[in-house]
Parts: sequence; C-alpha cells; structure tokens
Amino acid sequence: MSTIIYVGLGSNEGDRESHLVAALTALSRIDAVAVLRCSSLFDSAPVGPPQPRYLNAVVALDCDLSPQRLLVILQQIEKDLGRRREQRWGPRTIDLDILFCEGQVVADPHLQVPHLELHKRRFALEPLAELSPALQHPVLGMTVKELLGKLAPQDVRRSEATAWPEASLPSNET
Repeated sequence: MSTIIYVGLGSNEGDRESHLVAALTALSRIDAVAVLRCSSLFDSAPVGPPQPRYLNAVVALDCDLSPQRLLVILQQIEKDLGRRREQRWGPRTIDLDILFCEGQVVADPHLQVPHLELHKRRFALEPLAELSPALQHPVLGMTVKELLGKLAPQDVRRSEATAWPEASLPSNET
C-alpha cells in the first residue's frame, strides 16, 4: 500500500546543496519510491554544538515501503554520502529524517514518526509547510501551518538554489 512520506534533508559540511541533490538523486532511484515534490532550500543555524550552518529541505515521497524499511535505506544513503556518526547533533554531510508518514504513528526503538522534535524545529516546518500546510500532526492534532505559527522566531531563511529543483507547490494548498 502506497503512503505519502515526508523526509527532511539537511547538510552542513562541504558543498551542502550538492549533498542534498545527491541524496535526492539516491531517493529517486529507490524502486518502491517516487519523489513527488521538493521544497525550497532553507539555511538555518545548527542545533547542538558549535558547527557550520545547515541547508535544509523536505521532499514528499510516494512510498510502497514500511517506514522502518525506508529508514534502513535512508541510513545507507547517508553512509554512502559520507555521513559519520561520531557526535550527537554533530556536523554531517547529509542527514535524512522521516518527518511524517501520512496518517501513521510509528513508535519503536529505532524510529519515531512523526519526528519527536518536529513541532519545535522551524528548519523542518518551513519547508514542510511549503509542501503540505494542511497536513495534520496525528499526535498534536494541529496542522503544519498551525505548528509553524506557534513557533518563536528561529534563525531560518530561504536560500537560493543553483542545482536543487525549484519548489513545486500544490495549487490547492497555497
């Protein structure tokens, strides 16, 4: 059964946009996944220890895999693109997080969906709101747009893209 899954992408090492494009390319090559839409790019201050700024985006996927199976593939993509897991919340070439699985809640030792920190993170909510502002958080009962409206200002701003696909907004959700 096909599900719409929203994945957050982030990078703060090297050529950040190239890392995001490489991850998007890898996502598009998964047999049971179709990339539906991509948000704009957003530049944001890091969470955690001092480190370079992040470049973030969100992609909507039509996915025939379970969230757990998709997570395994995302972690392999991260590894293939040079991700090292040496420090919690440390710098990374690429970070891929499952933010939402439309209509599903996943709570197991290795995966929590919706992402547990999503409602606190403007760098994830801003691009997600571009793609699906009316998407409802199944636990908090609020839309992405409402969650974004409740957040205090954070150091997040839209960034110009050179190789990243232009944001594609559904006409009925703008």
